[in-house]
Amino acid sequence: MRSVLSLILLTAAVAGCATHRQMGEPVRLSRTGVIEDPSQAAAVEKATTDAPAGKLLDAKEPVRLPTCLAVADLGMVGRRAGLRPLGAEEVAEWQKVVAGLAPITGVQAIPSVAVSGSGLKLYDLRGAAAQRGCGLLLVYLQSDTEIDNYNNAALLYWTLVGLWLAPGNTYEHRTVMQAVLVDTRTGTVLGTATGDCHLKEACAAANDRAMEQKLAQEAPRRAQADLQKGCQALLKQVVAAAQQSAPPAEPPAPPAVGQPVPPAAPGAGSTP
Repeated sequence: MRSVLSLILLTAAVAGCATHRQMGEPVRLSRTGVIEDPSQAAAVEKATTDAPAGKLLDAKEPVRLPTCLAVADLGMVGRRAGLRPLGAEEVAEWQKVVAGLAPITGVQAIPSVAVSGSGLKLYDLRGAAAQRGCGLLLVYLQSDTEIDNYNNAALLYWTLVGLWLAPGNTYEHRTVMQAVLVDTRTGTVLGTATGDCHLKEACAAANDRAMEQKLAQEAPRRAQADLQKGCQALLKQVVAAAQQSAPPAEPPAPPAVGQPVPPAAPGAGSTP
């Protein structure tokens, strides 16, 4: 009953006044303080703002394969980035990303790390990945922004029935995910990928909470699917680059002097 009275009072204030507030900008991974090295931060900033998702950056030396992939999911706690433990279902989704890449043998989640007083750093995450035997480290950050505006249908809220029937509230929810792929051993930034989902729905004032929850669940799910698609393309590039730069296999050494030559396989060198 209290919520209904609040809606009625709100109607007197907003009916007839559509609002057009703008959504805030998402938090950028390069500006969270996790990436401390200026050259790394600059590379990530440039790749996530100027280059297409999945762009492979120039690496001084290829990644050593085979190896496994360590995944770290960051979330903002105030103005600092913190590590969010991945659940079993989330790890399974990342396993699907690397399923077709034979040189990447699996996925390891980084549940926690020892953090210094200056906050979580990429160096800490590289150490945690190395402890798990992972030569590749994928760090990603989820940033959410949302806004609620009144549209022209809010004119009908003064009828009270309109609070339940007129779609006078317009909800928007945007989720942006930014990922950086790093060589655990050298700290080289290998590339970046992004996932983005912006949802917009209109609803009646009486259903505002339900709509808010719906968009808050759906937008991150779609953004993560978009991110994982970009990460899969990026990992394919990294694997291909490492395989191309691998030295060719050396031919077997000839037998030592005085050693008998091994017999040829049956049928070898024979003509029909």
